[in-house]
Amino acid sequence: MQARDPAAKRYADAVFGIAEDSGGFDAWASDLDDIATLFADPAAAGYFISSRFTQADKESVVDRALPDAQAPARSLAKLLIRKRRTALAPQIGAAFRDRANAARGVASAAVTTAVPLGADARAAVVEAVRGYTGADSVELDEQVDPAVIGGAVVRIGDRIIDGSVRARLASLRRSLAGSGT
Repeated sequence: MQARDPAAKRYADAVFGIAEDSGGFDAWASDLDDIATLFADPAAAGYFISSRFTQADKESVVDRALPDAQAPARSLAKLLIRKRRTALAPQIGAAFRDRANAARGVASAAVTTAVPLGADARAAVVEAVRGYTGADSVELDEQVDPAVIGGAVVRIGDRIIDGSVRARLASLRRSLAGSGT
């Protein structure tokens, strides 16, 4: 996970305020995903940054491409085009989801293991994240990376808890190199 652009957080904070007032967290999360998907399409991305097309033409494309999105979400998409910030759309969506989840008492965590988690291991990770964050519930994003070797790497927001065998081996290697043995 890369660090988020501060502008993405500002946009997400503004959207969060609107969603909080209207109680529309889920609708906004869906709309932000749709906006990110639109801007991630290579053909669309090229179109939206091109100076060969007018802003009005680009806004018309947004209206046609996102017919089910609420009007304020389409306005956000048009603003991102106007400000040449379309690349921020995925970061805005992620920052918004973090804020919305925090407001609902939900912690999001990514867990990376060498092999897929079984039911007992998944439950243990969920309990550990719940205890660490104090959240009522936990959304897990499970990833498999054989390089982890064993154990798990858990990312909660910007915090990383590395309990992998790979990390322990690297620590052992550093301590042996430092001791001169």
